[in-house]
Amino acid sequence: MAMSETMAAREGGARGKPRFSSDLPQMLIGFVLIAITGFVPSILGNSYWVHTFQLVNIYIAASVFQNFLFVDAGQKSFGQGVLLGLGAYVTAIFFGLHDWPFLLAALAGLGAATAGGLLFAFPALRVQYFHLGFVTLSAAIVFPQLLMSLDKWTNGINGISVSMPGLHQEWFLGLSPLTLMIAVYPMIALAIHYAIRRSRLGRDMRVAALSPEAARSLGIRPGVMRFIAFIIAAIGTGVCGILYLPAVSFVSPQGFNVELSFVFFFAVVVGGRGQMLGPIIGIWIVFILPNIALAQFVEYRLLIYGLLTLLTVILFPDGIVGSIERWRARRGVTGRGEQAFRVDRFLETLEGGRETRPGDEVVVEVRGGTKKFGEVVAVDAVDLKVRRGEIHGLIGANGSGKTSLLNVLSGLSRLNAGSFLIKGEDATRRSADRIADMGIGRTFQTPRIFPQFSLWDNLRLGIDARVGDGSADIARLADALEAEFAQDSAELLSHGQRRLVEVMRAVLKEADIIFFDEPAAGLSQGERANFAKLVRFLARRMGKTIILVEHDLELVWDIADTITVMEQGRVVASGSPEAMSNDPAVQHMFVGGRRA
Repeated sequence: MAMSETMAAREGGARGKPRFSSDLPQMLIGFVLIAITGFVPSILGNSYWVHTFQLVNIYIAASVFQNFLFVDAGQKSFGQGVLLGLGAYVTAIFFGLHDWPFLLAALAGLGAATAGGLLFAFPALRVQYFHLGFVTLSAAIVFPQLLMSLDKWTNGINGISVSMPGLHQEWFLGLSPLTLMIAVYPMIALAIHYAIRRSRLGRDMRVAALSPEAARSLGIRPGVMRFIAFIIAAIGTGVCGILYLPAVSFVSPQGFNVELSFVFFFAVVVGGRGQMLGPIIGIWIVFILPNIALAQFVEYRLLIYGLLTLLTVILFPDGIVGSIERWRARRGVTGRGEQAFRVDRFLETLEGGRETRPGDEVVVEVRGGTKKFGEVVAVDAVDLKVRRGEIHGLIGANGSGKTSLLNVLSGLSRLNAGSFLIKGEDATRRSADRIADMGIGRTFQTPRIFPQFSLWDNLRLGIDARVGDGSADIARLADALEAEFAQDSAELLSHGQRRLVEVMRAVLKEADIIFFDEPAAGLSQGERANFAKLVRFLARRMGKTIILVEHDLELVWDIADTITVMEQGRVVASGSPEAMSNDPAVQHMFVGGRRA
């Protein structure tokens, strides 16, 4: 079959598959729901519901950024109410007490919310998950007390009243400028969340949240991702605070107590973590139900929040929208056995160059490398040289230090003594992300595959991590993979197929040097043959340097140019496969000889 026919068939198959992600439909439905609650009360002339849904839409926008921070960036923050309060209060101080122009006061409020986001971002560089949640929760508890204590600037418990009749003046159909702004802004927040999620920045954030090790091996700095996420969320929530001021026309410490932060957090959980529609449905349930439908029990709001969240988690473990989405996704997910992800079908798109053999240039060199974990010596004074274009097998029993050595070369751990060079540059003290940017690709013993992404997006992480321009070969390969797997899920892939996805990700990165950590584990005989073919192609036709940690000795002896044997952290022998076959120091380690 010609390449054009193959591509057409693949594209036709991709169009026939159900959509992997429902983010776009959810966002569009969200626009409609927000427009209904934002505009209809004004058109009907019901001032009570106008005011109510203005507050609801402001909280929806804040919950959208909470959702982004919670799921996409993996940051458990209970302090988003503080950021909204900073935006509202600082704007009120300068506009209501010091008579600044509203726009200038709003900029000051936005700056204050951003500064608050910075204060949250710095702890995020050191602490994670619910430890970070406790740090931000403490800020939410202290904030109203701080407002009352600083009464010289904040007017204390009396609060600040403001008047902005121009924003409330009706233009047409009962709509005012404030109504338009408050209805449109949650739509903008949803669009921002969607755009970030579809971007390289969004993918990098999610990888950093789900697997910091994998992120660093792809050149991503998890701390920087967390920092950026907090700033984006702080700015977005700060705008919510600015809109809150003209909507309510009054701010006081009681309006920004800890339960406000709980509202945003519970809205995400109840609506569905990570779902675009989640914050909308969540706010409707968590805020409208206790504060309006059950207004006579307003003093029990916190109890009602907790009960609603508990009932939702019990009945809908993934939240209301999340549970519906999981049901939809399960209907569309099907398995194809070993055909789900095959490498050999795509090698035809790679032309490569002339057949090459390993050169004399040493591109990876370890000099007296020693790595200790407490009193345990994992790597013991290792000397190693790997030539350009070489397939270098690294073998040994479990616990012999093979993976520990790869982790050192990847920058995931540091040597206690000795040094190593990559392409002639000393990389001993470089961070993992900087080493990755030197043209290093890496796979792991447990494949780092992300079910939150489509199969294609799992592969595209390699393209995102690429440094420099890509080759025409890899561009053709990427096009073929996208056409085939853009709407496929990685969730049903077997362990062996997940390994192949990780291998292909390293190929798409176009790394000069690739570290494979037991890539053949879990592969069938056919998959092993395809993998061996791929490794030979990478080394012989594309000039890649391969370091292969593997227990499948048949595979290693079949494809390796050089084999290094490790035992208890030391290198006991190194040489060609033929030399290793006849080395008595090696033979005694493997029952049945070299192919045990």
